[in-house]
Amino acid sequence: MTLRAMEVFLAVVDTGSMRAAAETLYISQPSVSGVIADLEKEYGVRLFERLGKKLYITPEGETLAGYARRMLSLREEADRRMGSLADDTPLRIGATVTVGACVIGDLLRRLPGPPARVLCNNTRVIEQQLLTNRLDAALVEGRVRSRDLLATPVIRDCLLLICRQDSAFAGRAGVPLAEIAAAPLLLRERGSDTRAALDRVFEERGLRAQVAWECNNTQAILNAVRQGFGVALLSPCLLRGQGEGLAAVPVSDCDFTRWFSVAVHRDKFIGERLRAFLDLCAQWQPEDP
Repeated sequence: MTLRAMEVFLAVVDTGSMRAAAETLYISQPSVSGVIADLEKEYGVRLFERLGKKLYITPEGETLAGYARRMLSLREEADRRMGSLADDTPLRIGATVTVGACVIGDLLRRLPGPPARVLCNNTRVIEQQLLTNRLDAALVEGRVRSRDLLATPVIRDCLLLICRQDSAFAGRAGVPLAEIAAAPLLLRERGSDTRAALDRVFEERGLRAQVAWECNNTQAILNAVRQGFGVALLSPCLLRGQGEGLAAVPVSDCDFTRWFSVAVHRDKFIGERLRAFLDLCAQWQPEDP
């Protein structure tokens, strides 16, 4: 017995004929007859008696009709309840550290529905959470490695030298990487994709960076720059609303352009609210710091 069989059975009960039931359900009359025959065979009873040209439901049919109506009513209730849960369930969004500091809040502020749950961590942790369905989607600054995840570049970014406004670097058109390497550097922690990219470039150029601080908190790095502990290589979007006393200067001989990518599992069902988040990511534009 299936819910569809119950629908067909009740259509016959309510219309009084297999032909009318077939027309109501937009299926063939033999299909209706087949369903009724299968039900009668399954339960070992007759559900209808044909007297002349009319069908009459049997007592056994009346009993089954009662159960069928309750079953279909319960399905409708489940559909309504699950639809309500889908509307009320917050999205689970991942963000890497820089994205979490300067992009994700602005995106989620525009997202309709209940507030999303957010996890900020490095790319490796976010990737694992996506793979185990603990996150619905994520916006990351690093490269996603798993082939089970689909990553789409959506937001262009570039690392710049962040220094105090009274620094000798401030106001210059650009600063060579060698000069930056010789200054006290305040860098992201080892294991982050930003730090890995910087270490790779310093090594390729044969430069030994003077690392004064290592930190997984970009706000702490900006505060340390502001207090004169050194300079940093960070996204200028971090200065939005927090750039007082700081300057952003291009690296003259190195292109640190990168992309923030939105990532989802390749088998993830993209519902209405998740689609809205993905569209917001694709449309987001940074403001000047």
